[in-house]
Amino acid sequence: MKALWRSFQVAVAMLTRLPAPPIESFTAEEKGRGLIWLPIIGALMGGVLAATAVWLLPDVEPILASVILLTLWLFVSELHHLDALAQCVSGWLFGNAVDTDADTLPSNHLGVVGVIALVMMMKFSALAVLLEYDNWIYILLAPVIARFLVIALIGFTPVARNEVLAHEFNIEFPYVALFLWLLVAIPAALVIGMPMFVMFVALLLLRFRMMRHSGGVTWPSIGASIVLLETLGLFGAAVLA
Repeated sequence: MKALWRSFQVAVAMLTRLPAPPIESFTAEEKGRGLIWLPIIGALMGGVLAATAVWLLPDVEPILASVILLTLWLFVSELHHLDALAQCVSGWLFGNAVDTDADTLPSNHLGVVGVIALVMMMKFSALAVLLEYDNWIYILLAPVIARFLVIALIGFTPVARNEVLAHEFNIEFPYVALFLWLLVAIPAALVIGMPMFVMFVALLLLRFRMMRHSGGVTWPSIGASIVLLETLGLFGAAVLA
């Protein structure tokens, strides 16, 4: 039981900005075991966001409410992932990595600011539509589904060469837990419908680009995938609202 609690603390510390007791160090095995908690962490985050939308923002104009909710979303999680997003997206689209230290960027880059602005604009507009139609359930579920799919991505994708941080996830990867989560996800997919299908197709495309660009999963690509899957899931739900 103590080991499970420790792995939960490690997962919170590694992949979110949720308040948690500080952890000075942890082993690669604890990192791998911590993956079992990613959907639970997503549920905690989604619960905070959905509760904010339902109880604190019901009378706020959708556009203003989406600004507030997106700001909260950023501070809960994505400040942890935006650098990774900027590093990965231009590489996946154009075949080159974004150099955040360079003074100039090749002309075919979206650039650091461009990548972040495009993704955040999509998430902002999707949140505004979902709030307008009171479809808060997708705000709850998007962080959960995105993290479940990222577990599957890590479990069934090779790690890029010389990628130490991502490799540590595979040292004690929880395949049994992934199978149990899959049993939950299948009936959930029948309820959620098209938005989850959009996220699954996006996962396959992301895996394809990772393999072409870097030869497998990298540490930045894990965070970037979470942000992109959440965004595309919300956007798909908004289009169908």
